[in-house]
Amino acid sequence: MMKKLYFLAFFCWMAVEGAWGQQNVSSGQPYFIELHNGERVYASKLQFKSPVFKQNFFLLDDSLRYAPEAVKSFQSQEGYFARVNAGRRFSDFAQRESVGRVSTYFVYRTDYSSYAPGIGIGMGGYGGYGYGMGGYGYGYPTQRRVYYFSKENGPLEPLTYKNLRAALSDNPGSLESLQDYKRGQNIQTGMYIAGAGLMLAGIQQQFKGGTSSPSVSPLLLVGAGIALIPQIIRLVKKDKLSEAIELYNYTPKQ
Repeated sequence: MMKKLYFLAFFCWMAVEGAWGQQNVSSGQPYFIELHNGERVYASKLQFKSPVFKQNFFLLDDSLRYAPEAVKSFQSQEGYFARVNAGRRFSDFAQRESVGRVSTYFVYRTDYSSYAPGIGIGMGGYGGYGYGMGGYGYGYPTQRRVYYFSKENGPLEPLTYKNLRAALSDNPGSLESLQDYKRGQNIQTGMYIAGAGLMLAGIQQQFKGGTSSPSVSPLLLVGAGIALIPQIIRLVKKDKLSEAIELYNYTPKQ
């Protein structure tokens, strides 16, 4: 019964949000920038310009210009963005992914690897992993998503276990999901340490046995197997973080 009430409250809230958004669209000015003083400037067209050798700026309806550092958030055809860093670049704003009492945001970050050419592959999700295609030579880029969250339209914070635990501390269900995530992290770390220790012992045993021996130390194989277990069975499930946020958003505010 309580779950049904939670879902009913959530969908009612979404309907109000949708109606507010539709009202802005129907007025002919669906986009806006919000300044640090709370003022919103609406427009039918919003662009971010990066001219060569000149300062970046937001351009509204091909006429109004605003410096990026004056903008707190904005709504464009790509979605809603909120400021993460104090700066003058488009990447200083994070794009909103989900809306609720706790909303999630993300930015794309590019890492440059010095390894051999190939494809950079990572794990998607709130842990900050990502994906990308590698090129030839050294320093090929790999793109990943870095996640943030905002509680009750407050400032954006990095989406980490520690920050979420503080923000969601008033919801027992959310804390339980976070505890499951932390437990998996601890077990995974322990397995990595145990696997690395056995592999090191296996290498030492291999050298003591002499280089002429063709057999591989059993400790080396067992250690490698233990270190791979967390990746195979996914002990640390990133969806536990999103589950904690969803539980918080579905629970009516006390």
